[in-house]
Amino acid sequence: MPTPELAERLLRMTQDRQTALDKTVEAARLAGLGALLLIGSLGRGGGDAWSDLDLIAVGDAAAALDLADVFGDQVLATVDAPREAPIGGSYAGVCLQITDGVLWLDWYRWPIETAAIPTDATALYDDLRLPASPVEFIPLITAHSDPTAPGASGDAAVLLRVAVAAKYLARSAAAKLAAKIPETAGLRLDETAERLHAMAASVTDPELAAAVTATRKLVDLAEAARTSS
Repeated sequence: MPTPELAERLLRMTQDRQTALDKTVEAARLAGLGALLLIGSLGRGGGDAWSDLDLIAVGDAAAALDLADVFGDQVLATVDAPREAPIGGSYAGVCLQITDGVLWLDWYRWPIETAAIPTDATALYDDLRLPASPVEFIPLITAHSDPTAPGASGDAAVLLRVAVAAKYLARSAAAKLAAKIPETAGLRLDETAERLHAMAASVTDPELAAAVTATRKLVDLAEAARTSS
């Protein structure tokens, strides 16, 4: 069982994520986006304190909405990955500082012409009356993306991978952890946090120093959650 202190920190993570979501929805409406869809585990109606924010923004105004303007100094790093984007749109991973580490927001800007609501998504609002897709998000984005486009790379992408690994560590999901982060394959779970710290510490770009510190804080929290489960 989590200690009262750990339970409070996990609750705070959930609250920080909800605050970020509320702020994003408000900014999207003000910018005139036609629809905003929540995907991932939260879009399926599940998720936990470790779930990221995964959003599809639909409408011409999506190109003009800069999340750096929405979140200001809370943005610690960004990752661009054209391979993850729908053709004619874009993908950005945005690393937000929260009280107990980082929250990654996956932002898919999707053209109106090809947009549809995946079966595993929740429409936060939909003024466009988008059609319902017969498939879930992963096969939908696979059908509409360019596999030859560049993928995520660079120091910020390293921190994204560490943050993804941290949530699997917290859940003691060894198989998913090894599949997503090959550097952890063959390690015991009690050896994983040290490897993730080393990966984060390998990022030496001074502009990412705050992101490194916050990511390592997240790893420590994940290890505390693992050992308490």
